[in-house]
Amino acid sequence: MTEGKLRRFLSLAILALMAALTAQAQAGPPAEESRPALAPTYRIFATREGLVGHRTANGHIIQPRDRFVALPSWTVLSPRGSDTFRVRLTYKGRTVIAPVWDVGPWNTTDDYWNVNRRYKDLPVGMPMAQAAVLHGYNGGRDERGRRIQDPNGIDIADGTFWDDLGMTRNDWVEVTFLWLGADPGPGNAVPIEVPAPAPAPPPAPPPARPVTVEPGAIAVDNGDPGFAASSAPWSEAACGLGGTHAWVASTGDPAQAVARATWTAQLPGAGFYELRAYIPECGERATASARYVIYHDDGMSEARIDQQAGAGTWVALGTFRFGANGAAPRVELSDLTGDERRVVRYDALAWSLRQDGAPPAAQVTGIRRKDNGYQITWGGTDDLSGIASYDVQVRRLPRGGWTDWKREVEVTTAWFGPDEGKHFAFRVRARDRAGNVQPWPEEAQMDTTQAGT
Repeated sequence: MTEGKLRRFLSLAILALMAALTAQAQAGPPAEESRPALAPTYRIFATREGLVGHRTANGHIIQPRDRFVALPSWTVLSPRGSDTFRVRLTYKGRTVIAPVWDVGPWNTTDDYWNVNRRYKDLPVGMPMAQAAVLHGYNGGRDERGRRIQDPNGIDIADGTFWDDLGMTRNDWVEVTFLWLGADPGPGNAVPIEVPAPAPAPPPAPPPARPVTVEPGAIAVDNGDPGFAASSAPWSEAACGLGGTHAWVASTGDPAQAVARATWTAQLPGAGFYELRAYIPECGERATASARYVIYHDDGMSEARIDQQAGAGTWVALGTFRFGANGAAPRVELSDLTGDERRVVRYDALAWSLRQDGAPPAAQVTGIRRKDNGYQITWGGTDDLSGIASYDVQVRRLPRGGWTDWKREVEVTTAWFGPDEGKHFAFRVRARDRAGNVQPWPEEAQMDTTQAGT
């Protein structure tokens, strides 16, 4: 090459080099989107899977010290023996890559690493189980309605858990989802901060069910003039007849009982009344042994009521005779119960007039040999007003006629004798407080040949 041609060649080469450098300077660094994106890393609560000998979702039989993980979505399950889907786990300076061979924990459709995840109202990177336990999401339950116990979003097989990561208990680990980008490498994963979901507004309490009173019944509510309460630390709840009721804490210690209330009714006339108490259904757990003391024409009775079991209903206290002696019907209830730190509810009582038109039923129930005679026992039942008295008749066997032995007695046992070696048969009838009298049975109910010793 001549000297002139050489100079021209060098000049052209220098110009080409300068042009290339200028073009590179004008182009700047490589575009950001042209760089391979790193796989996202999230801080996830991990639990040990264990379950040696069980079968995973892809058919693998779990071995002692096995190495794999479970994620709560079928979409990233690797076929058995493959590592199509893998994660990098990092814990306290130790890191390892493991395949996804099982589905869980808790859910099976929670692809929480996906920007188009199923639970779209939760942030990407927050397992549904974590939101349920820590934030009350879905009422704290999984997709099958089970109460979630741990906020875990990954299960780790024993070999990975104990040997590779050195974990000794369930804990938070950094999980990199390698099918979503480039592996950041050992110790280089930076967890993405996941914001907590906005707290859901507390559910509105259901409206209290309306309380109806039986037509014709005389009801006294806790806000009526017939209700009187002692001075005590009373509280009020928004349910019951009239929309509210009063309550106090229960106690089993008589020395600590300080609250008492009384219901007094003005009845239209004397008669037998069924007495019922309405038990409201809102608020704290109610007592199982509220003690209603009923003052009626025949004295005083106590009815023990499980208010918790009867919540939302009218509970029967019994049927009693009221108004015959001029005294106003009265019922008392205190905070003294058979349990502690529950709630005694004070709402409405209702008196319903009942007509007793049915006679009672009585029966000789036992004959026992005693001394030179027999101890005779009888009893009966009545569906409304209660038994007032009994009549007992006796006849000599085999063909004697019936004669009165006891007339209008309240006792239910008596001695008969001496028998003088003879045998006798007995029958009994009862009358109730409404005046209904049971007919005499046609035949003997028991005889002394059936006597026990």
